[in-house]
Amino acid sequence: MLTAGGLPADKLRVVRSAVDCHPFAGPRDREILRERLGVPPESPLIGVVAQLIPRKGHQLLIEALPPLLAEFPDLRVLFFGQGPEAANLERRIAQAGLENYVILCGFRDDLPELLSGLDLLVHPASREGLGVSLLQASCAGVPIIASRAGGIPEAVREGVNGLLVSPGDVAALGQAIARLLRDPDLARRLGRGGRVLMSAEFSIPAMVEGNLAVYRELLGIPR
Repeated sequence: MLTAGGLPADKLRVVRSAVDCHPFAGPRDREILRERLGVPPESPLIGVVAQLIPRKGHQLLIEALPPLLAEFPDLRVLFFGQGPEAANLERRIAQAGLENYVILCGFRDDLPELLSGLDLLVHPASREGLGVSLLQASCAGVPIIASRAGGIPEAVREGVNGLLVSPGDVAALGQAIARLLRDPDLARRLGRGGRVLMSAEFSIPAMVEGNLAVYRELLGIPR
């Protein structure tokens, strides 16, 4: 965007936003999530962690579910968050006959304990600055499927910590979800890749060092 506005590329420096990974970085524990939300132990779990507003794309995941349920009948989807779309989403879920498969969990202050219990984090947003929940999921070792929109490709790298699909493409969203549910080895690799990526580029020490590097350059101080 800045280069499109005429700023020379050699004047740009990128310092990525940081997230405190510590609350999310423990060993993955699926049992806590399943026990607290009453989810069957055999169910694959997809989570969306986002405000309930239209641009976050919850409705796209609802549309993608019927074909997925034909192949994965035990699948459950958990919507974490609150917002003005809650009633509309409940209505859409009921109209699609998905009440037994999609759970609106509301706001949870125990999310750091629950996040690692997900098999996938899905974020089908049409617009997004960066997406803190994406960084948190990577800290927790959870693979991600997200839209190639806004700043999301900064946080989700194709084949590194997740898969990217075109915004609004319900079929591609469903295919990406099915791919990771069919291939747990790939899902685990992407989960591990997320933790490595967060440590290297989105950790607090990485952000501090990035800011210091900018100041050193401006002041002509050798590293």
